[in-house]
Amino acid sequence: MAHLGREAYISSDWYLKEQTDLLGRSWQFACLDTDLMSAGDFVSVQVGPYPLMVAKMKDGTLGAYHNICRHRGTTLVDGKGNTGQSFVCPYHRWTYALDGRLKGAPDMAQCFPELDRKGLSLKPAGVGQFKGLVFINPNPEANFDDWIKPIFGKAWPHDLSAKDISEAAPLIYEMACDWKVFVENAIDGYHLAYLHEKTLGGPKPAENIWEREGPHLLWFATDEDDTRDSLPLKIRKEAKSVWLKPIKSAKDPGYAGVFHLFPTTLITATPYTFSISTLIPLEAAKCRMEVRHFVGPGQRKDERKHIAGYDSKTGIISSKNWSKHALDTGDFQTEDVWICEKLQRGLNSPAFERGPLAKGAGAEDPIMWFHENILARLK
Repeated sequence: MAHLGREAYISSDWYLKEQTDLLGRSWQFACLDTDLMSAGDFVSVQVGPYPLMVAKMKDGTLGAYHNICRHRGTTLVDGKGNTGQSFVCPYHRWTYALDGRLKGAPDMAQCFPELDRKGLSLKPAGVGQFKGLVFINPNPEANFDDWIKPIFGKAWPHDLSAKDISEAAPLIYEMACDWKVFVENAIDGYHLAYLHEKTLGGPKPAENIWEREGPHLLWFATDEDDTRDSLPLKIRKEAKSVWLKPIKSAKDPGYAGVFHLFPTTLITATPYTFSISTLIPLEAAKCRMEVRHFVGPGQRKDERKHIAGYDSKTGIISSKNWSKHALDTGDFQTEDVWICEKLQRGLNSPAFERGPLAKGAGAEDPIMWFHENILARLK
């Protein structure tokens, strides 16, 4: 069975090919539907090499576009906000309607006497919605239903509009590792009982399972009577001991604890929290992870100052700012960042050769499946 080679994690050429042929053709989480409540509300995102944006139309539908002016290519909007009734390029004030049509440009009669406005509408992108989440794809012809269908109908953990769940401060990690290294770590059931012995406490490979659902993966703990749960047994006991209140829409078991929506979206769900993480490659062997985090009753809405490596000036969490060893932080996410950066340093060595992967759906089979999905799309 084919695996990704060392070049997939260190090569600039591979990175560029991956940006265009994989990520540039993929669905990526963009925002919540509640971020787009009024006409003109927009969110801008980067998907592979493509700057994109999604906005609320006057008729209440969503429109997605390539976030580039058709004149000279300037990005039209940044971040999120409300653009009113038009997108206006900050460079020369070319103006587009919310539906993407070019409305006009300054000094048209003098400077563009034969301008074909119909041929210069904003280039469309694909957009899809699922469970209050909005996804975007650079390809306007991409079929969202086909992509999301494998998890459609699966138990889903949270109603983000519920009164007993609220959004906490977002988390932004910058990591000195390739984005795939972090994904592979996230879907590796073999390391849970070893790297995270003191934090998660497992489960061991025979006590957890990843299930394939099309290109996606769903994780369950099975460390108590083979019952599927969203949390390891150690964490379940600790949560009960401190009397954490479950979110009503998520208290019933049956949903996965982790959803990997191929290729760059990771959703983690517990009876007490919900997180949506998006992996954004920055270059070969460097990535950023943006996390939208939701908490239940009585929990902190801003935990950033308690996270190792957080810089309040930049808002970035980075190992450069650690004041103590990752294994002494008591935070499994920090442990993951530490081990991923250590793994990347090994991958950078010309002496690296991949060893055998641990067999089993609760071990390292998911990494092989991840590689299969990538290689199938890069042929």
